[in-house]
Amino acid sequence: MSTAVTPSATARARRRGPWATLAAWATLMALTALSWQLAGEGHAGMGTKASMVTLFVLAFGKVLIVGYIFMDLRWAPRILHVVFSLWCAVICAGLVILHGL
Repeated sequence: MSTAVTPSATARARRRGPWATLAAWATLMALTALSWQLAGEGHAGMGTKASMVTLFVLAFGKVLIVGYIFMDLRWAPRILHVVFSLWCAVICAGLVILHGL
């Protein structure tokens, strides 16, 4: 009887790491291009406040991607995922509210 060792879910996920990193990088580049477009002449149809809110949301989306992929929060315990996501949401909402004042 053979006892084959099967890789754990974490080991399988780590093998997919380079593809996740590449996808994260491409997403960051796309969000950066979109941010530049909105910050430049792209917000002519939108109001200034609406474009700033969109820029804040895009920026914190990029923060989430960097945190999870490049700072390895994807391997961290679930509580760190929740705390980090809540922190991003609260700070982004706070900036949006402060910008509206």
